Amino acid sequence: MDERKTVACADVLKEDFYCECGTWVYCPDMNGTKLDDQQNEVPVIGEGCTKHDKDGEYMECPECGVHYYLV
Repeated sequence: MDERKTVACADVLKEDFYCECGTWVYCPDMNGTKLDDQQNEVPVIGEGCTKHDKDGEYMECPECGVHYYLV
């Protein structure tokens, strides 16, 4: 499971995200919202859907364990 990859946060917020192994990892229905500087609601990745380590915030494939770091 030592493999690390990146995924664009903007892409994850807009469309279903699947690991390279084919396992579903995240979908936009799981998005939350927050207020930006102009007090507009903007989508954010749902609470509890990411993990953190010394290298940053990531999503983990439940099947093969690959870490996808958000960029």
